[in-house]
Amino acid sequence: MDSGSTRLILQLGTNNWQHGDEFAPGSGILHEAHHHAYNRLPKTASFSIFPSPTQLSERSDVAVFRLDHDIPICESISPVSSYRWHAMSENDFAAYRHRLTEFVAAYMEGIERQRGESFGLAIAHHAFLNPVVLRNVLRLRAQQGKARMPLLCFVHGTALKMYAKEMSGAEPDDFPVRFLPFMRSEGVFDPSRPDGVDVCAAISNQQIDALGDVFPEFPRNRVLLSPNGYNQDVFHVAREPRDLYRDRNEVLAEFTTRPHEGSSRRADPVATDGGFDDVVVFCGKFADWKRLDVLLRAAAIYENAGRKVATVIVGSGPLEEQKRMQDLAFNELGLRYAYFVGPKPQPELAVLYNTADVGCFPSHKEPFGLVFIECMACGTPVIGANSGGPRDFVRSSVGTLVDETDDEAALARSLADAVTTALTEGWKKTKGQTAAAYAASEFSVRQQCADLLAGVDRLMARAEAKPTTSRTP
Repeated sequence: MDSGSTRLILQLGTNNWQHGDEFAPGSGILHEAHHHAYNRLPKTASFSIFPSPTQLSERSDVAVFRLDHDIPICESISPVSSYRWHAMSENDFAAYRHRLTEFVAAYMEGIERQRGESFGLAIAHHAFLNPVVLRNVLRLRAQQGKARMPLLCFVHGTALKMYAKEMSGAEPDDFPVRFLPFMRSEGVFDPSRPDGVDVCAAISNQQIDALGDVFPEFPRNRVLLSPNGYNQDVFHVAREPRDLYRDRNEVLAEFTTRPHEGSSRRADPVATDGGFDDVVVFCGKFADWKRLDVLLRAAAIYENAGRKVATVIVGSGPLEEQKRMQDLAFNELGLRYAYFVGPKPQPELAVLYNTADVGCFPSHKEPFGLVFIECMACGTPVIGANSGGPRDFVRSSVGTLVDETDDEAALARSLADAVTTALTEGWKKTKGQTAAAYAASEFSVRQQCADLLAGVDRLMARAEAKPTTSRTP
């Protein structure tokens, strides 16, 4: 890039940004955070596109790709959709791909005409349709005589999970072999093709390995490790005790439970019964691999360990999953202090993290684990399973990871033991400040974006032509 020019970046997202009552999944939050972070970097301007059936945008730097159906998702449910790509017909999928390609190309052309500058980097979020669409847009631009720009694919977990499900054949009705052959035929990760993805970025070493399992032809030396950054403007230790509340019970009383549709349970404030000795917080979508059910079984153990411990559950899912989790908590386990509060916007989530004594997120093969970082940034230690992305950054000074196992009863006991230890040893006081400082120094989203751009520049400068060597198993 010319040192005197502005680098224009086009980011194509696969999920909505958070707006009003339309909550965003992690990849939508990451995309939005990156957009703002790039625009704070010198001589850098980000322009973004994301899909939504409800949102509009009046900003010149953001365009909404409007849908007449829910946002298609790769593998597990999101806060706003349970409509999988596999449910889309071939004709509808082809029409979606064509319409999105034309939309992106027209938006980029309009921005370039308005600014009198050319885009210098295209970023596709998720390793599925977006890199195909951006590759096709770059082909259209080449036909118009425009110079080619680098194509970066930011790899997120659910696309790779979708391919893994197709490869396993374990769920043929929900995940028939369809999109992995499509992606291989498109060849966007094939280094022998002249116009595919130049660089991939992954949020954890686990994701780098997962990318290699699905697309072993993509060179490992062109994959950047880019640990998730968090929004420091939102997630930080409360500047005033309890953010101007007198005590924790008043904070919790501001949050109301959300029983599932058709439930006989009432929507009540969380703190209605005299307060708690300790608070554990969970945040995540109700997907099997998040293992909320295991945490609930752990809560049945630590609720009876001599302290009054509340478990506050942030997140949601399809009605059947809401019902299954709440039936497990209240009907099967008889939990007295479990509170399902539904999805929450980031500022409210930050209040809950500040209020809690420990965050517990026992996911299996979590792609990264941004909730860990956001919780730590609020001065609250974390507990998870020794699986996936959290292995890269959870240290004993900020929390712990319990041994991974397929035995859910054993995992529940391990989580209960870890929670009880955290509460009785007062980790909030002994590890909380270290956790906040560690998050601030290592995981700001602005630093993540600056490092990512530097990595792209380094790899593109290293080889004018794409390497032809593939990843060795």
